[in-house]
Amino acid sequence: MIKNIVFDFGGVLVTYDFYRFFFPHFKSHEKTVAFMKEVLTKEVGDEMDREEIPFSLYMEQLKRQWPHYAEALDMMDKDYFHIVTGEMPGMTELMKKLKSRGYRLLGLSNWSSKVYEVMEKYPIFSLLDGSLISTEVKQLKPEADIYQTFLKRFNAKAEECIFIDDKPINISGCEKVGMQGILFQSTEQLEEELKRMAGL
Repeated sequence: MIKNIVFDFGGVLVTYDFYRFFFPHFKSHEKTVAFMKEVLTKEVGDEMDREEIPFSLYMEQLKRQWPHYAEALDMMDKDYFHIVTGEMPGMTELMKKLKSRGYRLLGLSNWSSKVYEVMEKYPIFSLLDGSLISTEVKQLKPEADIYQTFLKRFNAKAEECIFIDDKPINISGCEKVGMQGILFQSTEQLEEELKRMAGL
């Protein structure tokens, strides 16, 4: 029996757009894309989300490595919450429906400590009954340990959880520890999947 509906944050509860954030600085498609490809690699993203050192200190490291991108990196440090562009359309209504049916709503996200600025700005996060964020435990999806830490923190059984994420690799990760997963494509698609899997 499903008791817990677990949400990723970026790309599921809120939308984000790095290109739109950085374009006004570079004023060029080519320069913006070059910056994102050269600097904002998967490895850099993982380091930010695991946050072994504070975010601002990591930005200082990147500025030493990429001095000609120092201003863009300063923007990312000081105005990070503007990368997030809004709440996912229709998701607040769906989450309220899930809560009215008695499901516990939880969050599980790879994100740096900058996430707290985002959570303060967007009311959708107040609908969660709790969350586990990678920066808190220095663990990342899709590694098994973060899912196991999540289950332990919330005293949840894997078979009683459905996890929703927009990245297939993270869905595979949750399934390896016994959770069911839904690959998010749209709120409408998610609601249909939940009707099938949880009897919503």
